[in-house]
Amino acid sequence: MSAAIFAAMYGVRVIVVEPRKAGEPPSAKCNTVAARTMETFRLFGIAEEVRNAGLPDDYPTDTIYCTSLTGYELTRLKMPSRNERAQKGFLDDNWLTPEPMVRVSQLYLEPILFKRMQAAPEITILNETSVESFNQDHDGVTVRCKRLTDGQPLTIKARFLIGCDGGRSTIRKALGFKLVGDAELGRTRSTLVRSPDIRRLFGDRRPAWMSWVASNKIRGNVVAINGEDIWLLHRGMPNSTMAYEDLDFDQSIRDLLGVGKDLSYEVLSHEDWMGRRLVAERFRDRNVFIAGDAAHLWIPYAGYGMNAGIADGVNLSWILTAVLRGWADPKMIDAFEAERHPITEQVSRLAMRKVIENMEAMGSGPPPAILTDEGEAADQVRAMIGARLYETNVPQMSPEGLNFGYYYDASPIISYDEKAPEYSMGDCTPSTVPGCRMPHFWVGGKSIYDLLGPDYSLVRFNPATDITALTTAASNANLPIKFIDVPRPASPDVFRENLLVVRRDQHVAWRGNALPSDPEKLVRFLAAQAAVD
Repeated sequence: MSAAIFAAMYGVRVIVVEPRKAGEPPSAKCNTVAARTMETFRLFGIAEEVRNAGLPDDYPTDTIYCTSLTGYELTRLKMPSRNERAQKGFLDDNWLTPEPMVRVSQLYLEPILFKRMQAAPEITILNETSVESFNQDHDGVTVRCKRLTDGQPLTIKARFLIGCDGGRSTIRKALGFKLVGDAELGRTRSTLVRSPDIRRLFGDRRPAWMSWVASNKIRGNVVAINGEDIWLLHRGMPNSTMAYEDLDFDQSIRDLLGVGKDLSYEVLSHEDWMGRRLVAERFRDRNVFIAGDAAHLWIPYAGYGMNAGIADGVNLSWILTAVLRGWADPKMIDAFEAERHPITEQVSRLAMRKVIENMEAMGSGPPPAILTDEGEAADQVRAMIGARLYETNVPQMSPEGLNFGYYYDASPIISYDEKAPEYSMGDCTPSTVPGCRMPHFWVGGKSIYDLLGPDYSLVRFNPATDITALTTAASNANLPIKFIDVPRPASPDVFRENLLVVRRDQHVAWRGNALPSDPEKLVRFLAAQAAVD
């Protein structure tokens, strides 16, 4: 959806083939919109609507670790409610972004995106339609579809085809791309329920958005979907050989919550799924691409499953629209795989590492039975494990590095001058090294990102730096670049150079204290028409 919306903003016609009925609810598994994604939604004009969706204004987005929802609380990672967003004392207080992350279920997010698609005249949505097969040649792709309502065939001819069709991707399988990595990393039973009684289980405590449960009875978590009566209950399977059906459906829910038979709930939906760490060996075959879960699957630690897919879609959409609008050479398309494939591999490994760290925080083997005991010895064990869990999961629940630290280091349309600073899930170093995201700053109360042009922007911090030769070269080559004069931010060690060329996705493509000796060559490079020295 994000790829379609982004392309439509450039006047490019898009056809979205969607097997589901219009308005059919999606899976509720995704419950975090990352800050980088919110920056994209700000560009779409839907950030405020997304931020106001889902949880009530006064519902905290804390994460707790506990022995059950009514049991002992081991530790708490405090995050703000919507009403507390402007207050201090939370883990993401100092993030350099105009759009902090949002805890909102995909159940509420997808309708907002669908509405945004429906408002774009360039987008045609074909609900209850499936892709059956396709073939491609030099000029584009012929896609054969089927209407699921009556079985009628439908043929679509397009310049490009993007397979955003999930982990069981028809497009990926047709291309013959293998998934590489770890095929099984634990299995989970996920149940969406309605029960107003669950909210009351927090008692006088500050409620939590996500409650991770670990005891000798059950492992899993509880996610607040609307903060009132809709909850997502994940229960981990105790071993790799036990059949899903052998885990007592009702009792596992009651063990997770720490309640008896008196609590009632209504099952709204259910899904059994397997955690994986898999990345497709390739993302492209000529005019056909895969993105999102079709290209990579991993346990969504730090909430970066859906969000990585949105980043894929926006990256690819910008590149393809540049080619379709005629200013970029088709060689620019090579940048998609060169940029996104290494990132998804990195993120998958970070997520996997966090799984291992959480297991190590609990000690070897299953959670000890003493966790649910009374007494000083049990208190000491709970305090020790709680401290480990807190230290381990601050990076996951406040993933600043995963949002702002990743960089593209092998792109054919980025002019490199030094190595980018390393990052972790929780930490990063703001940098203007080409390939990095330009750090955010405010300009007279406006976000610098709101000032960027639709393709490239030349940001100048020193008005004495002459840019005439580049403006002339860009105009002659029809390269879309916006020229922006702003005061140098109060971080001179970060913003050392006088000039930055920044892409629409906020990644730096070139920098310098003065224009290069051959500005025309830089212009051709940015359009993938020439290399740079």
